[in-house]
Amino acid sequence: MDGVLYNSNSDGLITMNNNKKTVELQMDEFVTTGHLATGSQNGKICTSPLGSCMAVIAYDKTSRTGGIAHIMLPGKSPTEDKAEENKYAENAIENLLDDLKSLGSKKANIEVCLVGGANVLKKENDATADKLIFNIFEIMDRKKLSIRKTSTGGYERRTAKLCLHSGIVTFTFGDKCEEELFNFISGNAGGLSHE
Repeated sequence: MDGVLYNSNSDGLITMNNNKKTVELQMDEFVTTGHLATGSQNGKICTSPLGSCMAVIAYDKTSRTGGIAHIMLPGKSPTEDKAEENKYAENAIENLLDDLKSLGSKKANIEVCLVGGANVLKKENDATADKLIFNIFEIMDRKKLSIRKTSTGGYERRTAKLCLHSGIVTFTFGDKCEEELFNFISGNAGGLSHE
């Protein structure tokens, strides 16, 4: 897959493999628009700020593998350009699942949280974010993936973070402090979801 793969090592660094080169990064590196990251056991995967974009956060608690796709657009990529395909929901989710499978995850064990999809420019009649949210829910339903918790819509930007060891998803909403959204291991939801 052409997604970005993070694996932590004993020095607390994360290795990024984008099928071209491997470099070591400090923990808590950002997954930017049109990219995805997966890993297992240790480390944290974070998104850069999410406006109308959506973060699909997937986790398998049996293998403690997980990942985040930072998605910009609904549907499938209209071109064969591998560098651009993860901007699109269909491609990014499929690639995320494939990368998790390569790490030993089973699709039946994968659960999902969704964060983002806000109309941050506060434009009237702007349905960009709503179309993306709807499309991602549609894909989740078609792939029979369980959505455990969401923080979507509204007008405020968000960020999301997945701790691979604990299975905890945290997020920020606007200028508020980071809070827990969901714990994949315990199955407990965090505080307010700002839905």
